[in-house]
Amino acid sequence: MSSNTANEKLSIPYEAIENHILCSICLSVIRGAVLTPCGHHYCSKCITEWVGQKHSCPCCNSSLTTEQFYYNVQFDALIDEILILRDKAEENYYEKMFNSSPDVEILTTSPFEAILKRHFKASLLYHQRYYEKLQQELHQKLQCLEMGLSTNHQPMEDVESVKERLRENLAQSEKLVTEAFDKFLTEHIPSLDIIPVSISVYIPNKDLRIHDVIVKPTDALSDLKPIIELAMQERCDDVIIWNDDTGVRLLFGPLSKTVTYDVPEVLNNLHNLDDVHSLLWDTRPILQYKMRPGSEIVLQDVFKSQSDTPKRCFVNVFDENTPQTVDYFSCNKCSVKWICKSCIQICHAGHSVTPFVMNHRPNWACCYCPKRKLCRIQDK
Repeated sequence: MSSNTANEKLSIPYEAIENHILCSICLSVIRGAVLTPCGHHYCSKCITEWVGQKHSCPCCNSSLTTEQFYYNVQFDALIDEILILRDKAEENYYEKMFNSSPDVEILTTSPFEAILKRHFKASLLYHQRYYEKLQQELHQKLQCLEMGLSTNHQPMEDVESVKERLRENLAQSEKLVTEAFDKFLTEHIPSLDIIPVSISVYIPNKDLRIHDVIVKPTDALSDLKPIIELAMQERCDDVIIWNDDTGVRLLFGPLSKTVTYDVPEVLNNLHNLDDVHSLLWDTRPILQYKMRPGSEIVLQDVFKSQSDTPKRCFVNVFDENTPQTVDYFSCNKCSVKWICKSCIQICHAGHSVTPFVMNHRPNWACCYCPKRKLCRIQDK
């Protein structure tokens, strides 16, 4: 063989060699290849279990024992190489298929297209192999019928009837799979205007910005209230009451949002701003305004929190005749514990604070803020 001929790449369809690397017992690619004296390959596990029960070769019925097995390591290596080349060929095939768009003017791939290509490529590969497995099972069953015809002298009419039934079953199975897959894709591949989006919520008068808020298409603006309440609670400034009829509620698109907002100026020019909308609590931003990922909702003066009410230190409101529940905190900056919530919000505003003892029932006027001479709200 000449050197030029040796360097030529062979192009053999996978279908032409597939049946030669499949185990006729499990109908999958042979693993741990075993060669029998009669010249057939099987998975080591499959043929060991088969011979243990039937003591014969599944393909030719020759007498067979496990002592006659030959473990074909080279055949295993060949199969691994074939599978690697098959996977590469499949990747190239589907890559070419996705890239064969008639619109040659499009030079950039959107991130959405990249995501869809990745998922569809994996799905196509899986379903193609599922289809091939159905075909393999049919082929194996037809082979068994042919063998039965030659050894058991079954009437040709009976064999043809069984073959026809097998082909009909395969066609029905393929039909059901394709219909189910088509229905699933129809129901589960959403357009961008009906999938949940991630936004931020900004409350200027509380200097609070909540990131990565997930909003579903059916969500109304009021559905954000529990998220805001939780964020305020984490700041030890619980929401007391919502002002549903007052305040400002604005939606800014991803290219219109800024770090800070001149809310009165925005309200005066709202009719000139295409990507800014005024909202009501029952507004559904995605459905009504096609709110996009990265948008921001700005809420101002829409609720009263504990920090909005006049604060008094617990030392001044303690009543020994009335059971009272108090949340105590620690100020890490001042190195003080047993600080009441009012003092945390006023005297230690902006400090690093952590909850210390929640729902405590003190039996004396306990707050260490005035004790350390840090209190600014204690009655004189």
